[in-house]
Amino acid sequence: MRDGWGLVVIGIVFAGVLIYNVASGHFNLSFAVQPIAHTEALWNILGMYVVGFGATLLGGCPLRQLVLAGSGNGDAAVTFVGLLVGAAFAHNFGIASSANGTTEAGQIATVVCIVALFVIALVNLKRSRS
Repeated sequence: MRDGWGLVVIGIVFAGVLIYNVASGHFNLSFAVQPIAHTEALWNILGMYVVGFGATLLGGCPLRQLVLAGSGNGDAAVTFVGLLVGAAFAHNFGIASSANGTTEAGQIATVVCIVALFVIALVNLKRSRS
């Protein structure tokens, strides 16, 4: 990470995609009128909080879990399969949000996930102190 060329490459890719979207008329600087996006900021924030909190407890983001699974880590493979099953469950049972907004079931699931993640964190905190 001492070499900054990776960041430069990301900046070049970002600039290229930004220029393309502006030139083609597809650029829209807001959540409104985006495909598969809603404007309910609270639920956007809480959903990303669940992802971040869960990733912290797992020891890495979903992409890292996929990379670790590809390198032979069994725990990461089980975690990634769980992510896929969870996504399928959310989309098949009306929990996932759509451009129309969040569903009531999705809001309940988000709150339940936050509570469950706190319980998991507190149980593991007690274990690490013992």
